Amino acid sequence: MRHRATTPDRMQIRMVTPGGMVEYDIPVMKAQRYALEDIFGKGLLFLIPFHIFSHENRFAEYEKDEAGLELLKAEYGQIRARLEALAEKGTISEYIKCTLVDMSNKVLENIARKYDSVRKGVKAVMGGKVLEYEAKTIREKGIEEGMEKGVEKGIEKGIRGTVSILKNLGVPLQTIQAQIQEQYDISPEALKKYL
Repeated sequence: MRHRATTPDRMQIRMVTPGGMVEYDIPVMKAQRYALEDIFGKGLLFLIPFHIFSHENRFAEYEKDEAGLELLKAEYGQIRARLEALAEKGTISEYIKCTLVDMSNKVLENIARKYDSVRKGVKAVMGGKVLEYEAKTIREKGIEEGMEKGVEKGIEKGIRGTVSILKNLGVPLQTIQAQIQEQYDISPEALKKYL
Protein backbone atom coordinates (compact mmCIF):
# COMPACT_ATOMS: atom_id res chain seq x y z
CA MET A 1 0.00 0.00 0.00
CA ARG A 2 2.97 2.29 0.52
CA HIS A 3 4.86 3.43 -2.56
CA ARG A 4 7.91 5.49 -3.40
CA ALA A 5 8.85 7.55 -6.47
CA THR A 6 10.63 4.50 -7.84
CA THR A 7 7.59 2.21 -7.55
CA PRO A 8 6.46 1.35 -11.09
CA ASP A 9 2.87 1.82 -12.23
CA ARG A 10 2.75 -1.77 -13.49
CA MET A 11 4.35 -4.95 -12.21
CA GLN A 12 4.41 -8.51 -13.41
CA ILE A 13 3.21 -11.56 -11.60
CA ARG A 14 4.56 -14.94 -12.63
CA MET A 15 2.69 -18.13 -11.90
CA VAL A 16 3.82 -21.68 -12.48
CA THR A 17 0.94 -23.76 -13.79
CA PRO A 18 0.78 -27.37 -15.02
CA GLY A 19 0.94 -25.93 -18.56
CA GLY A 20 4.04 -23.85 -17.84
CA MET A 21 4.93 -20.36 -16.61
CA VAL A 22 2.32 -17.62 -17.09
CA GLU A 23 3.03 -13.89 -16.70
CA TYR A 24 0.46 -11.18 -16.10
CA ASP A 25 0.96 -7.44 -16.29
CA ILE A 26 -0.72 -6.00 -13.18
CA PRO A 27 -1.44 -2.30 -12.55
CA VAL A 28 -0.13 -1.16 -9.16
CA MET A 29 -2.71 0.45 -6.89
CA LYS A 30 -1.01 3.30 -5.08
CA ALA A 31 -3.19 4.03 -2.07
CA GLN A 32 -1.50 7.34 -1.32
CA ARG A 33 -2.79 8.77 -4.60
CA TYR A 34 -6.43 8.23 -3.73
CA ALA A 35 -8.18 11.24 -2.23
CA LEU A 36 -11.01 10.68 0.23
CA GLU A 37 -13.52 11.68 -2.47
CA ASP A 38 -12.18 8.88 -4.69
CA ILE A 39 -12.22 6.36 -1.84
CA PHE A 40 -15.82 7.09 -0.86
CA GLY A 41 -17.06 7.93 -4.37
CA LYS A 42 -15.76 4.72 -5.91
CA GLY A 43 -16.59 2.52 -2.92
CA LEU A 44 -12.92 1.76 -2.20
CA LEU A 45 -13.51 1.68 1.54
CA PHE A 46 -10.84 -1.01 2.00
CA LEU A 47 -8.30 1.80 1.40
CA ILE A 48 -9.40 3.81 4.44
CA PRO A 49 -7.01 2.10 6.89
CA PHE A 50 -4.12 2.98 4.54
CA HIS A 51 -5.12 6.62 3.97
CA ILE A 52 -2.75 7.60 6.78
CA PHE A 53 0.16 6.75 4.44
CA SER A 54 -0.61 9.92 2.49
CA HIS A 55 0.30 11.89 5.64
CA GLU A 56 3.27 9.81 6.76
CA ASN A 57 5.96 12.18 5.48
CA ARG A 58 4.42 15.05 7.52
CA PHE A 59 4.19 13.30 10.92
CA ALA A 60 7.20 15.21 12.30
CA GLU A 61 5.60 18.46 11.13
CA TYR A 62 2.27 17.57 12.77
CA GLU A 63 4.05 16.85 16.06
CA LYS A 64 5.35 20.44 16.15
CA ASP A 65 2.50 22.26 14.38
CA GLU A 66 -0.77 22.11 16.27
CA ALA A 67 -2.72 23.69 13.39
CA GLY A 68 -1.51 20.96 11.01
CA LEU A 69 -2.42 18.28 13.52
CA GLU A 70 -5.91 19.79 13.88
CA LEU A 71 -6.37 19.60 10.10
CA LEU A 72 -5.35 15.93 10.17
CA LYS A 73 -7.77 15.25 13.03
CA ALA A 74 -10.55 17.10 11.16
CA GLU A 75 -9.91 14.93 8.10
CA TYR A 76 -10.24 11.79 10.21
CA GLY A 77 -13.35 13.24 11.82
CA GLN A 78 -14.83 13.45 8.31
CA ILE A 79 -13.85 9.86 7.62
CA ARG A 80 -15.55 8.72 10.81
CA ALA A 81 -18.69 10.78 10.07
CA ARG A 82 -18.92 9.44 6.52
CA LEU A 83 -18.56 5.85 7.72
CA GLU A 84 -21.29 6.43 10.31
CA ALA A 85 -23.56 7.93 7.64
CA LEU A 86 -23.00 4.89 5.40
CA ALA A 87 -23.81 2.58 8.31
CA GLU A 88 -26.98 4.53 9.17
CA LYS A 89 -28.16 4.31 5.54
CA GLY A 90 -27.45 0.58 5.52
CA THR A 91 -24.84 0.89 2.75
CA ILE A 92 -22.36 -0.82 5.08
CA SER A 93 -23.00 -2.80 8.22
CA GLU A 94 -22.05 -1.67 11.70
CA TYR A 95 -19.55 -4.51 11.69
CA ILE A 96 -17.85 -3.20 8.52
CA LYS A 97 -17.76 0.32 9.94
CA CYS A 98 -16.19 -0.83 13.19
CA THR A 99 -13.72 -3.05 11.35
CA LEU A 100 -12.56 -0.17 9.13
CA VAL A 101 -12.08 2.04 12.19
CA ASP A 102 -10.27 -0.75 14.02
CA MET A 103 -7.96 -1.45 11.09
CA SER A 104 -7.26 2.28 10.66
CA ASN A 105 -6.21 2.44 14.30
CA LYS A 106 -3.97 -0.61 13.92
CA VAL A 107 -2.20 0.80 10.86
CA LEU A 108 -1.85 4.14 12.64
CA GLU A 109 -0.35 2.44 15.72
CA ASN A 110 2.33 0.85 13.57
CA ILE A 111 3.36 3.71 11.31
CA ALA A 112 3.02 6.57 13.83
CA ARG A 113 4.75 4.72 16.66
CA LYS A 114 7.24 7.57 17.24
CA TYR A 115 4.65 10.36 16.96
CA ASP A 116 2.51 10.44 20.10
CA SER A 117 0.47 13.53 19.20
CA VAL A 118 -0.42 12.17 15.76
CA ARG A 119 -1.28 8.71 17.08
CA LYS A 120 -3.31 9.90 20.06
CA GLY A 121 -5.02 12.69 18.11
CA VAL A 122 -6.22 10.53 15.24
CA LYS A 123 -7.22 7.65 17.53
CA ALA A 124 -9.26 10.03 19.68
CA VAL A 125 -11.20 11.15 16.60
CA MET A 126 -11.60 7.67 15.15
CA GLY A 127 -12.88 6.13 18.35
CA GLY A 128 -9.95 4.60 20.18
CA LYS A 129 -9.62 1.06 21.52
CA VAL A 130 -13.25 0.36 22.38
CA LEU A 131 -14.16 -0.42 18.77
CA GLU A 132 -11.42 -3.00 18.43
CA TYR A 133 -13.63 -5.55 20.15
CA GLU A 134 -17.08 -3.99 19.69
CA ALA A 135 -17.62 -5.28 16.16
CA LYS A 136 -16.21 -8.71 16.94
CA THR A 137 -18.34 -8.97 20.08
CA ILE A 138 -21.53 -8.00 18.22
CA ARG A 139 -20.83 -10.52 15.47
CA GLU A 140 -19.82 -13.35 17.80
CA LYS A 141 -22.85 -12.81 20.03
CA GLY A 142 -25.13 -12.95 16.98
CA ILE A 143 -23.50 -16.16 15.78
CA GLU A 144 -23.77 -17.70 19.24
CA GLU A 145 -27.46 -16.80 19.58
CA GLY A 146 -28.15 -18.13 16.09
CA MET A 147 -26.45 -21.42 16.87
CA GLU A 148 -28.36 -21.80 20.15
CA LYS A 149 -31.68 -21.19 18.39
CA GLY A 150 -30.69 -23.57 15.60
CA VAL A 151 -29.79 -26.35 18.04
CA GLU A 152 -33.02 -25.80 19.95
CA LYS A 153 -35.11 -25.94 16.76
CA GLY A 154 -33.21 -29.07 15.67
CA ILE A 155 -33.90 -30.79 18.98
CA GLU A 156 -37.55 -29.76 18.82
CA LYS A 157 -37.96 -31.14 15.28
CA GLY A 158 -36.10 -34.31 16.23
CA ILE A 159 -38.31 -34.91 19.27
CA ARG A 160 -41.52 -34.22 17.36
CA GLY A 161 -40.42 -36.54 14.57
CA THR A 162 -39.45 -39.29 17.02
CA VAL A 163 -42.76 -38.95 18.92
CA SER A 164 -44.75 -39.07 15.68
CA ILE A 165 -42.95 -42.17 14.42
CA LEU A 166 -43.16 -44.02 17.74
CA LYS A 167 -46.86 -43.13 18.19
CA ASN A 168 -47.61 -44.47 14.70
CA LEU A 169 -45.84 -47.68 15.68
CA GLY A 170 -48.09 -47.96 18.75
CA VAL A 171 -45.37 -47.39 21.36
CA PRO A 172 -46.86 -46.30 24.72
CA LEU A 173 -46.36 -42.60 25.67
CA GLN A 174 -44.36 -43.46 28.82
CA THR A 175 -41.92 -45.54 26.76
CA ILE A 176 -41.65 -42.73 24.19
CA GLN A 177 -40.87 -40.20 26.94
CA ALA A 178 -38.21 -42.45 28.46
CA GLN A 179 -36.57 -43.05 25.07
CA ILE A 180 -36.55 -39.34 24.21
CA GLN A 181 -35.10 -38.39 27.60
CA GLU A 182 -32.34 -40.92 27.09
CA GLN A 183 -31.68 -40.09 23.43
CA TYR A 184 -31.61 -36.31 23.87
CA ASP A 185 -30.36 -36.28 27.47
CA ILE A 186 -33.07 -33.87 28.66
CA SER A 187 -35.03 -33.51 31.87
CA PRO A 188 -38.74 -34.41 32.17
CA GLU A 189 -39.54 -30.66 32.48
CA ALA A 190 -37.70 -29.86 29.24
CA LEU A 191 -39.42 -32.78 27.54
CA LYS A 192 -42.85 -31.39 28.47
CA LYS A 193 -41.89 -28.16 26.69
CA TYR A 194 -41.26 -30.06 23.46
CA LEU A 195 -44.26 -32.37 23.78
